[in-house]
Amino acid sequence: MVLVFPGTNSHIETAFALKNAGFEVVKAHVNELLRGEQDLENYHLLALPGGFSYGDDVASGKVGANKLVFLLRDQIFEFARQKLIIGICNGFQTLVKAGLLPAIDNKFEIQATLTFNDIGHFYCNWITVKNVNKGKCIYTKGIDRIEFPVAHGEGKFVVKDPKFLKNLAQNDQVVFKFTLPDGEPAKGRFPYNTSNTTEDITGVCDPSGRIFGMMPHPERYLFKENHPRWTSGYGSDEYNGNIIFQNAYSWVIENLL
Repeated sequence: MVLVFPGTNSHIETAFALKNAGFEVVKAHVNELLRGEQDLENYHLLALPGGFSYGDDVASGKVGANKLVFLLRDQIFEFARQKLIIGICNGFQTLVKAGLLPAIDNKFEIQATLTFNDIGHFYCNWITVKNVNKGKCIYTKGIDRIEFPVAHGEGKFVVKDPKFLKNLAQNDQVVFKFTLPDGEPAKGRFPYNTSNTTEDITGVCDPSGRIFGMMPHPERYLFKENHPRWTSGYGSDEYNGNIIFQNAYSWVIENLL
């Protein structure tokens, strides 16, 4: 299921990416869940795509997170304990503000947030990220360093308590970090780290590796021609965002079917 909120704008690309990986895909509005017309029990993966849900009112992803926590709590948390969830950009913000990420010690409570970029405004460009996960995250197997587009105004990952940073690293829950194009750490430098996010973190998973959120957009890089410099030899038809969705599909086949 690709879950759509008012203001979501990347649901079509996300649905295409999942279908391209092998999934049968349904795009469902959150109101369909609220009215009981859809049931998460019928699905193996829940995708929260990018966009500006509820106009980013209050804070990016916050209103959508409240819908999940206060109106769909039992259904969403039960799903999270067994199956796959991926949140991209606004979807990542929603998962964090719902307490589904990073969920250190398997506690679904708010432990972090994603707040305003230090530059003070929306930023859109192509960036480089490095997969620093040692293997827990099921989505990023086979990825080392890769380019993706970003498009956000609130991408700064901040933890509630500094001790959580140590726990994230110890639990192998840090997944993507911004880097320079040559792989050297970005160390908060703009534009390589678009928001001055804590320790360059731009993607994390939960302790099981089944729930994953990232600010960059893998669904916008599925073909070589999606890369802005493909005519100069950059980009790839094999090493791109498809890997993330294919890893998810393989996990479902191996573990849920």
